[in-house]
Amino acid sequence: MGQLLSHPLTEKTIEYNDYKDHVGTTYLSHKCPRFFNCVGSMQGYRLTQEDAHMIINEDETLSLQFYNPFKKRLEPYLISLFAVFDGHGGDNCSKFLAGGNGNGYNPKKGLSKWIAYSFENHSYGDMKDNDVNIGDKLYRNIKLTRKFHSLQGLISQIIKDAFFLQDKELYKYFSTTPCGSTCILSLIINGEWLYVANCGDSRCIVSSKNRGVKTMSFDHKPQHIGELLRINDNGGTVSLGRVGGVLALSRAFSDFQFKRSVSYNHNNHNNSNSKKFSIPPQEAQVTVEPDVIMHKIDYKRDEFLVLACDGIWDVYNNKDLVQFIKYHLSLGLKLDEIMPKLLDHGISQANSSTGIGFDNMTAIIVILNKQGETLTDWYTKMKIRLERERGLIR
Repeated sequence: MGQLLSHPLTEKTIEYNDYKDHVGTTYLSHKCPRFFNCVGSMQGYRLTQEDAHMIINEDETLSLQFYNPFKKRLEPYLISLFAVFDGHGGDNCSKFLAGGNGNGYNPKKGLSKWIAYSFENHSYGDMKDNDVNIGDKLYRNIKLTRKFHSLQGLISQIIKDAFFLQDKELYKYFSTTPCGSTCILSLIINGEWLYVANCGDSRCIVSSKNRGVKTMSFDHKPQHIGELLRINDNGGTVSLGRVGGVLALSRAFSDFQFKRSVSYNHNNHNNSNSKKFSIPPQEAQVTVEPDVIMHKIDYKRDEFLVLACDGIWDVYNNKDLVQFIKYHLSLGLKLDEIMPKLLDHGISQANSSTGIGFDNMTAIIVILNKQGETLTDWYTKMKIRLERERGLIR
């Protein structure tokens, strides 16, 4: 197995975002929420690396004006984004979603662009409101398209809207290309609310005090009954656990060969399907509609997030991965030291019979540090907490 780990395809890329200033001390005067994080990726034994990731945080944090219909006012929203995109059929789609080309990420491109647009231009209202128009001077006069009982439900729909808009844009570039990408996206709004949107079989979990692990997403596999019914209703089939015998997941960006019944407005004149036979994107064999799960961050209990592609989850379950990270934290290791071990241990499980461990691997660990808490403070807190949990100190 030592020969496997020395293979050139197992070379790792580690990005440790500890946000230090020019003198090497943690910079705390920044007004935006900042969540320390570490990204690790490894091509593994695939011919190419098709994963991509996106981090919109610190200086790049999205600063938006969001109209809250439940309070009838504009509110400032600061949104940090963390995402992993697991591409297939090439890396074009995953890189497009990340908004980058290897030289950094542009918040005005890719999925983050549509997240910002959807938050600032929604047309949703409060279910208790009898008005059909928003007449607030601070906002604009628009006709409401839908009303919600809660702000959480409204924001979940806004995130879904962003996914649909992004898929429309992708259609302009990849309508005839058999490529696609999953997405696991975490949004931290005003440092208080965590929303996780999942489209595909990547995954996000939250680690909490006393060995707590909260699942923030559920895999979309073709053989799951809800997914299978949608695929069959749109004329598709599932064989060998794959849509059309080809795709091993049932939700993704692009993959337009499985969305032929969906009409894309900007290209209707070239669409062979007449408008009356088109279906909404939610009903396509492979839909881009994400599941969205919300979590109120408790800084006294919640410790960190992990977002990762299925190459990681093939070899770790949720609990094992959290225990792996916490064990090394208890030894005093930093995230940039833990991440290579996480990837190495994953690929050491490679099994040529099952194919497990041969996929691209990408993971992001996001520290849930409270406002004003330094990275050193967080490491110290975690080490003491973990030693107490193991009964080493009182």
